[in-house]
Amino acid sequence: MATEQKNLAFTPVRTIRFISALVAFFGMFSFAIERVLTNVYGIADNAVKMGRSLSESAMIRFASENFPTVKKLLGVLDQIRELLPYADKGLLALFILSIVLMIVAAFGLAFPIQFGHVLVAMKCLKWQEGAAAVASVDVSDSCAVSGRICSKLRDCCRKVVDACKKVLAVFKKVQPKYWIFIACSLAFVLVLVFGVRGCSAVSVFGGTQAITDDLTEKTLFYIKAQKDYFAKNKVIGGAKSLQMPDSLTTDYFTYRVTGSRFTATLNNDVKECPAGTRWMVSASTKGFFTVDLVLFRSAPKDTNCVFIQPDFKNLGRK
Repeated sequence: MATEQKNLAFTPVRTIRFISALVAFFGMFSFAIERVLTNVYGIADNAVKMGRSLSESAMIRFASENFPTVKKLLGVLDQIRELLPYADKGLLALFILSIVLMIVAAFGLAFPIQFGHVLVAMKCLKWQEGAAAVASVDVSDSCAVSGRICSKLRDCCRKVVDACKKVLAVFKKVQPKYWIFIACSLAFVLVLVFGVRGCSAVSVFGGTQAITDDLTEKTLFYIKAQKDYFAKNKVIGGAKSLQMPDSLTTDYFTYRVTGSRFTATLNNDVKECPAGTRWMVSASTKGFFTVDLVLFRSAPKDTNCVFIQPDFKNLGRK
């Protein structure tokens, strides 16, 4: 008895699933590229931050003034810093695109018939003898350079409008359960975009960059305020004179301004750095006829805490 040969031709369902697989491939490829570029972005961001921190030291300033290579390197870091915001937005757009492509592919694999109707309405597929087949897009008819560009543009706009009407008609026929699936997919995309990506962002020092920024910002604010006040009054200012609170507690530090002293106390353990560790800036004067301001920066002696702000003793030096 002869056995029937399997039908390996592209049926409508197989065609839709093949297209969905291609979309899923491009989505995963875009996601992989986004992850690689995110790591590169993190490395560049860390390099810029460390470069800016080092540029405040007297040695680097001296080197930039006397060695063209160092000056050029600092200039390159400034250019990278200006491009970083645009790169971040581009990465976000690429991440959204990859997730949307994978959601579309999942919908096509799960509901090939409905997805096929949508593709036919959008002129991506056409019905041929009762079956859906991949339509070859005639690029020459719509994109050929000729003297009738305006008429072709009008035809294209008309086709787009007709396609939108057909898509809306198809959407009206979609059953409620499919709309629920689409809504859940969109919610999933939003969670990935605003949740997972934020959690997976590259951070410096294994996740303590926010602590470093907090300490640096508050310390530089005190140093600048003390310098400005001394330049005007030739005396050291307290918290009230500097228009600073006597005590301020953030998520990471407790800051206090007592007389001529600024202290930052770590609230909780950070890796091997214990809670209660202190960073301090003391203000004093020197000279008799000409009085100068002297700021002494004191970092903790515990080497386990150096990673929080390795250049603390050079903060605010100009």
